[in-house]
This record gives sequence, C-alpha cells and structure tokens, in this order.
Amino acid sequence: MARSGDAPEVLTVGGEPVEFTWRGRRFRIHSVLSRWREAGGWWNRASDGNYRPDDLAKSFWAVEAAPEGMLITFHVERDELSGQWQVRKAISKSAAEDE
Repeated sequence: MARSGDAPEVLTVGGEPVEFTWRGRRFRIHSVLSRWREAGGWWNRASDGNYRPDDLAKSFWAVEAAPEGMLITFHVERDELSGQWQVRKAISKSAAEDE
C-alpha cells in the first residue's frame, strides 16, 4: 500500500491527469472542477521578468474521482520543474448522495 508521502502514479492524456493511484487504489477522474497554476519564485522575476529553473512553478487540478461507490474530490498537483506529482484528498461523499 502506498504511503501518503509516496509519489502517486498519474496517467495523463495531453498533459492532463485522467487516472491516478492514491493509497494503493486506482481512481478515475470524472470531472475537473478547477485548474490553476502557481509560480513559486515570483521574486526571481520581479526585476527582469525572466524565468529561472528555481521558480518552483506548480500546476494544480481540483478533480472529482472515484473507485467504486464513492465520489471523492482531490487536489492533484504537478511540480513544473521536476514533473513530480502529489495527490491530496479534499472532500468525500457517498455516490448515493448524488442520486
């Protein structure tokens, strides 16, 4: 079983996440609720506007994903420099509540 600190396996199509593993379970993304990007080293560009590799930029997705019987909202994050992924659970609700 994957520990919460382990990097998840993320399947992408066109650079967008479509499936991922989290705590040893496979989740299929059903919808993307929002997507945003954060630039970490803004202070490096403050004077000249040039990108530097230490900018620590990350892309984020808030997604609804499910194994079976439950729909869960996750934040899926990719470090733009290293390409490493993180998955963070946000909210869960029973699939029956949606019916």
